[in-house]
Amino acid sequence: MAALVALLSLAGLVVLLWLIGNSLPEAEKYKDIADLVQTALTIMALLAGGAFAAYKLELFRDFEPHLTITHTINYRRVGDSYIHIDLAVRMHNSSKVKVDLFEGFWTLQQISPVSDAEVEQVYLRTLNEDHPDFPWPGLNEGSWLWDRGELVIEPGESHQELLEIIVPDEIKTMMIYTFFYDQRVAEDEAGWDLATVFDIIE
Repeated sequence: MAALVALLSLAGLVVLLWLIGNSLPEAEKYKDIADLVQTALTIMALLAGGAFAAYKLELFRDFEPHLTITHTINYRRVGDSYIHIDLAVRMHNSSKVKVDLFEGFWTLQQISPVSDAEVEQVYLRTLNEDHPDFPWPGLNEGSWLWDRGELVIEPGESHQELLEIIVPDEIKTMMIYTFFYDQRVAEDEAGWDLATVFDIIE
């Protein structure tokens, strides 16, 4: 609102100085001032329009790839001592540029039951590290690897990977963690991840 008032005020000043400059021949300096103010007003309008477009249309984000990951987990008991888990990992390209996936990996961790000694190790590790990786006991893990151009997710499209895992039925709470990164940022291993904790309900 304040910016609009300022622009209207400057526009009024330009009109006033232009009228003065045209009605008084000896006042050429007013016409020069009006030209300067008009130039300044044009520049301000262009800057304001650019800022508005960048904010509303997210122009600066158009060239940044981004994935939104979701996990869908189902499980069932098989035999007398095991649990079968099926996991669907869905990757949706929520950006406006394609995502060329290079590699991904997943890990399944046991949260309960664990002994007090194991919990203490996890606790101490989180105190000593800024970003501890996979502090819980691991149950299973794996990875995906694609060649360049093999798995390209276009803007607005999705891709799904399916996993089947078998764990002992003594497990009560688990966490699944997945991570993916783009070919163009493979050297930095900058990508997208998701961790989901789920309980095995009797």
